[in-house]
Amino acid sequence: MIKKNSLSYRIITRVLLITVSLFIVVLSVYSYFNRNIIRETARENAIELGGSLEASIDQVLAPMEKIPQMVSNVIELELPAKDDLYRVLETILINNEDVFGAGIAFEPYFFPEEGRYFAPYAYKDGDSIKTLQLGSSDYEYFYWDWYQIPATLQEAYWSEPYFDEGGGNIIMSTYSIPFYVWRDGIRTFAGIATIDVDMEYLTQLVADVRIFESGYAFLLSRNGVALTHPDPSQIMNESIFAASSDWDEPILREIGRDLREGRSNFRAYNITREGKNWIYYTNLSGSRYSIGVVYPDAEMYAPLRRLNLILIVLIIAGLGILATAVVNNINRLAAPLTNFANSSRLIAEGDFNVKLPDIQTKDEMKELHNAFSHMQSQLAEYVKNLKETTAAKEKIESELRIAREIQMSMIPNTFPPFPDMPQVDLFAMLKSAREVGGDLYDFFAVDQDRFCFAIGDVSGKGVPASLFMAVTRTLLRSIADKVKSPSQIAHSLNKSLAINNESCMFVTFFMGIIDLRSGTITYVNAGHNPPVLIKKDGTVEMFKNAGTIPFGLHGDFSYPEESIVLGKEDMIFCYTDGVNEAENVNAELLGDQKMLEVIERHKSQTPRDLIHSMEAAIEEHVAGFPQSDDITMMVMRFNSER
Repeated sequence: MIKKNSLSYRIITRVLLITVSLFIVVLSVYSYFNRNIIRETARENAIELGGSLEASIDQVLAPMEKIPQMVSNVIELELPAKDDLYRVLETILINNEDVFGAGIAFEPYFFPEEGRYFAPYAYKDGDSIKTLQLGSSDYEYFYWDWYQIPATLQEAYWSEPYFDEGGGNIIMSTYSIPFYVWRDGIRTFAGIATIDVDMEYLTQLVADVRIFESGYAFLLSRNGVALTHPDPSQIMNESIFAASSDWDEPILREIGRDLREGRSNFRAYNITREGKNWIYYTNLSGSRYSIGVVYPDAEMYAPLRRLNLILIVLIIAGLGILATAVVNNINRLAAPLTNFANSSRLIAEGDFNVKLPDIQTKDEMKELHNAFSHMQSQLAEYVKNLKETTAAKEKIESELRIAREIQMSMIPNTFPPFPDMPQVDLFAMLKSAREVGGDLYDFFAVDQDRFCFAIGDVSGKGVPASLFMAVTRTLLRSIADKVKSPSQIAHSLNKSLAINNESCMFVTFFMGIIDLRSGTITYVNAGHNPPVLIKKDGTVEMFKNAGTIPFGLHGDFSYPEESIVLGKEDMIFCYTDGVNEAENVNAELLGDQKMLEVIERHKSQTPRDLIHSMEAAIEEHVAGFPQSDDITMMVMRFNSER
């Protein structure tokens, strides 16, 4: 049994899906072209059948059209006696078995002695021939279409089919032709010579047409009335245009319009009464009748459907055989994969010496075996190296944690720092981007009247920066014990850091010494970010940029010192570039302007709260984006009266 999520199942289903899709495409194309061929063949057969029917009908009607023409010629040459006219008509019926009836209808009062009506008529009644005089007050023949139209047009005319009550008493169509006599040298219209065709004969002629089992042919008059149809109720019932309205089938109107305009066509049509069919329709020459041949769609394509069914059965059988063969072959070829899967699970559990399946073939399975074997040896080596690397990494991480603890212990972190110095309220924080960093701050009492504070930012990050930071902080305290002037401290510190500085590291540095008695701050700025002065009256402004270079680059550089006087409750906000250059995911920096706006909003807070507010603003700006630089801030407020 093949599992649904197995490789064998996916391969088999895809092969079968592609095969089935290919068969469907081929069968569809085959059916499409064969349907076109069948339709074209049916069209050609319909045209040929229509031509054959036309020829058969013409064989009947053409000789009949000559008969009244002959009568017309005889009368025009010499008018026979009245009694001879009946014998002429009887002779016509005896010699022409396809003629049902014949008549010679004269103009009113042509024979004064006969009165208004004189129309000798002969017709067949079974095996006998009967004659009568058509004209009467009940049958005024000169008002009928078979008389009036040829008399008016002065040309031959096939009438619409009609029930000849009083004449043959059957449904017939009359072929009429005018005849003339000479009176006083003038050729004068004298009447109409006719022959009648029984529609039953034409019905039988068309009904003999067999198209498949239910196909048929039909005959329409010039007005679209059915003259022949397999459904007797349709004969002489209504025109194709009326049927179109009554049955709500617009396509019948289109067919009738084509026939009226003399167009032939072979097309599909679908009406509720008959379903889908194909029809060929055309006009018969001369007679002004139309003929249609109907091919049932289902029967026309039945051989193709039977052939398609046979092909589908063969395809299904073939797919069954193919599926069986594919399943057996894939199961046989994929069996080693199961063994490899079991081996890989054992390898994943740490058994790198598990025995792999034995592959004798030299195909992809052998390559997979070799790859697994190579993986075994490489994994064993990798795990060994990983253990060593992990141990070394853990050792380094432990050492870095210790280094961070040492580094953080080097900077003051007790607040308030000097409870016995109420003149100064100070708070600071340092947040490294890595385990250890290069930012630093420091503050200490120089003597009982002077207080030193400093902040710096070493170039680079990590361990090298932290070591340079530790050296800087140590040198600062060592030099400050001997030298009291900020400029002299800066000069000595810079000179010491520049000695043997082959790595060209440097530190930006701001250092100030405040006189607790007067509030005067003497400071040196070595390329560091200018601090922000926050006055008690609410004024917030940055120190001017000193334009000096960082420590460690040039040992003989002299750093000028500046001074500023703080009033009571004035504050100084010192920071490193990790504050104003804090970056979010869109590479947008916090910037000096936004930093000043945060200070402006929180300028009345204590140093501790102001730093926490700035820290919250930075976190809001970066929105979780990883910290890229060390962040250090220090705020000092002067509380003494001058």
